[in-house]
Amino acid sequence: DFLPRFKHFATHAIHTGQKPEQWSSWAVVPPITLSTIFKQRVPGDEEEYKYTRFGNPNRHVLEKVVSALDGA
Repeated sequence: DFLPRFKHFATHAIHTGQKPEQWSSWAVVPPITLSTIFKQRVPGDEEEYKYTRFGNPNRHVLEKVVSALDGA
């Protein structure tokens, strides 16, 4: 990353997970994902997200933020 580490808790909480290149739309703020199931591009290949109970983009960002704030 080209930015220095954040010194303050609130700044860290706001900016963690805010990388536009992780989204196909390049959204700066993580989009809210309302889908419960996700398209499988190739039959038999595991996708990162397949069903919301097993994970989705919103939960993934939340996990990153909580992990970063915990110092992991």
